[in-house]
Amino acid sequence: MSPSRLRAALRDRPLLVPGCHDPLSARMASSAGARAVFISGGAVGRALFDQPMIPRWGVDTYVSYVRQICRSSPIPVIVDGEDGFGDPIELCAELSAAGAGAVVIGDSRPDGTLLPATAFANLIGETRSRFELLFVARADGLAHDRADTADRLGRYQEAGAELTMPLLNSVLRAGSADRLLGTVTELAAAARGALAVHSRLGRELPPADRLPGGVAAVLVTAISVPPSTDHLRRLLNQR
Repeated sequence: MSPSRLRAALRDRPLLVPGCHDPLSARMASSAGARAVFISGGAVGRALFDQPMIPRWGVDTYVSYVRQICRSSPIPVIVDGEDGFGDPIELCAELSAAGAGAVVIGDSRPDGTLLPATAFANLIGETRSRFELLFVARADGLAHDRADTADRLGRYQEAGAELTMPLLNSVLRAGSADRLLGTVTELAAAARGALAVHSRLGRELPPADRLPGGVAAVLVTAISVPPSTDHLRRLLNQR
């Protein structure tokens, strides 16, 4: 799916991007009016490998699965590339060939430490020079260093990332709507209008009309997945 369509969709702010977990949910999201979908590594990891993320040994299977979704989806697909699986450039090449519109890659190593900001910015620049694929730069250090995360968002945007996405888990767990909104407002300014925010169900975030104008996209992982099996139980227990 042409990345140009995703760029056009991002002109609407904030663009709500529902998660999809298979070709059917991608088509359902399109039918419901979505202009793009997001494949979460966590969702596919649990679905295919019973693990909370894509294991290193499962990357080829993951890329093949992404290819199936991209071929079926009528709308652009944003793909979770996690930490690049050891070779971000090769991963971007494979995802571009698979038909992805964008890739999300984080700036942390497998051991949880962060890559130097300059090294990650260079990676963004190299990727953008070689592939049409949009780059979503995920900054993973908010829980430990707020000022550094804000600085990284600006640097990644300057390096060519179309969107920058801080890992908000620590703020979402805090449970304070005012604190969350304040953090998002601060980070949106640091990202210079290129901020993406991500949550699992969407209701953890403020309503779209309360988000600052610098939020370009909202990725909601589990919006297309039923939150429980109650509907199945009701069906199976019918007499």
